[in-house]
Amino acid sequence: MAGTKQIHGARVVVLRLDGVDPSAAAEGLRSLGMVNAVGLSDPRELTFHVEAGRVDVVVVSAPRPAPDPVVPAGALPRPPEVAVRSGIPCLLLVPAFSRAVARAAMALGYAAAMSADAAPRLVYRRVGALMQRVRRSGRARGLADEIV
Repeated sequence: MAGTKQIHGARVVVLRLDGVDPSAAAEGLRSLGMVNAVGLSDPRELTFHVEAGRVDVVVVSAPRPAPDPVVPAGALPRPPEVAVRSGIPCLLLVPAFSRAVARAAMALGYAAAMSADAAPRLVYRRVGALMQRVRRSGRARGLADEIV
């Protein structure tokens, strides 16, 4: 991929649990250059993409706002188990974003959380940051293995 940004080749799955057309969400990322962005509405379909090695980041849209801003974890969907087992970072998009929601999302296993009404450009940038974090941690593990 010499000469192109690595993020343009990112294999991103947008999992819409909120009833919105998943292809429209993926199209927002494709319009920014992420040609491999795919939209899904069924978490079971994600398993096929992960098992085929076609996922770098999963973006999950929560179905509804958290009813209690103090203890929102019960209202948030868990990150897809197949992604967690495979070490794929998950970004949660929530309708009513707050610091408490972000903390609850991180406690559930999400790599990051942000507002669902964020512009596609901001989602694009957050996906890029998550991919960079994965690359860095992979390099750090590789260096630790070499030192031992």
